[in-house]
Amino acid sequence: MLLAIETSFDDTGLAMLADDCSVVASQLSSSVQLHAEYGGVVPEIAAREHLTNLPAMLTLIRRNHGDALKELSAVGVTKGPGLPGCLLAGVAFARGLSYALDAQLFGLSHLEGHLYSPFFGCPLKEIPFPLLGLVVSGGNTVLYLVERFGERKVVGETLDDAAGELFDKISHRLGYGYPGGAKLEELARKHGPKPIREELALPIPMRDSGDLNFSFSGLKTAAVRMVEAQRQTSEEFDAEFAASLMRSAWESIWRKIEQATTRFGISVVSVSGGVAMNGLFRDYLTERGAERGLELYFPAPRLAMDNAEMMAYLLWLKLNAGEVLAPFDVESRLI
Repeated sequence: MLLAIETSFDDTGLAMLADDCSVVASQLSSSVQLHAEYGGVVPEIAAREHLTNLPAMLTLIRRNHGDALKELSAVGVTKGPGLPGCLLAGVAFARGLSYALDAQLFGLSHLEGHLYSPFFGCPLKEIPFPLLGLVVSGGNTVLYLVERFGERKVVGETLDDAAGELFDKISHRLGYGYPGGAKLEELARKHGPKPIREELALPIPMRDSGDLNFSFSGLKTAAVRMVEAQRQTSEEFDAEFAASLMRSAWESIWRKIEQATTRFGISVVSVSGGVAMNGLFRDYLTERGAERGLELYFPAPRLAMDNAEMMAYLLWLKLNAGEVLAPFDVESRLI
């Protein structure tokens, strides 16, 4: 048995897997409602929620899966990137748990957990390396070249705002609250595939940058100015505006994927992170990828957001790859 803990941001996750990668137990608690009034995550509130949730989750596992817990041989915990206080809460709890149960302790990368989430349950030999991995969420937008397991190279990353952060900030500006991605998707669906009027067209970020990096701060500024200058008190305007905003972001991301797959001669793309839950985003990339002969993989919806199952799967892969223990500490940097 192995167990993983995820506390990088505002979601507390704890999951146990058997040696065949089947899920024995999985728990997830979100504190998003506590942050909604602030328009974003408050680090201190999130960290305190982790400290409350983890003991309660472990109590439930001991009650329902006590025998499985006795067979625990390894504990994995997200060491970064993320909010420092949130990471410290998870790492401290994991250290105590591994000591109490005499289990090995592994520090895991949150972004690497997302990277492999579309392949959940697959043994190493079935993951189609080499691949291009896109992790796109509220805190990160990063592009990896993955030649083989354990060897990932950042080939592109956001220079400022992440894609999910863009949607959260614009949604808050429009008065739809936090988190914003789901609400903007709902609005964009009401506009459908109809063309965008010229006066509501937004720029495509980094379209001619010549590199594989992302930037969404300029698009955010353009969107805010458009809202201030043109917004009408109608849902029709908001729907067309949301569709325009998302299409600009999707096209920017697609162009980087297209450039990277051409540059590195790769036809397999893993797309993960919270933004990968967006159905319009999936449809957009799937359609464009099919035109280029690319094979795209997306995680199951439950594995797209921050969760402990994907971290447990990463730990399972590492153990099967024969990785050895190494000292670790919290690494809170965003990328």
